[in-house]
Amino acid sequence: MSLLHTLKERFTRAAAPASDAPSPPPPIVVPEISPAEFMAARRNGSTLLLLDCREPWEVRQARVPGSLHIPMNDIPDRLHELEQDAAIVVICAHGNRSHGVAGFLIEQGFDASNLTGGIARWHAAGGEIESESARR
Repeated sequence: MSLLHTLKERFTRAAAPASDAPSPPPPIVVPEISPAEFMAARRNGSTLLLLDCREPWEVRQARVPGSLHIPMNDIPDRLHELEQDAAIVVICAHGNRSHGVAGFLIEQGFDASNLTGGIARWHAAGGEIESESARR
């Protein structure tokens, strides 16, 4: 089962009947960090890990230098590549997929947050990006 399917299922479950059914788990709260806050933290020496969960073709178009790329659906099988005690900020194109991935990582015991607005807002805020065409 893909991570996207799992996330869709989690967020679209029907309410449990009011009988003796167990109460649902508390909702996952995903912290948000703006591009400006992330850039300031990096300038101040923070070692936040930026995890890019976009598809390979998206990363070829534009990526944040120094980010770790693991496509969203590969993350469950590649959790071992992430340090359990690292502060992880997840980025995608606009902040939707990364919000779900950050929630998944929190459920797995990681310290994760979402980069608000994704790489689109990152670039609009003056964040550095590189592309495959620019590297040629």
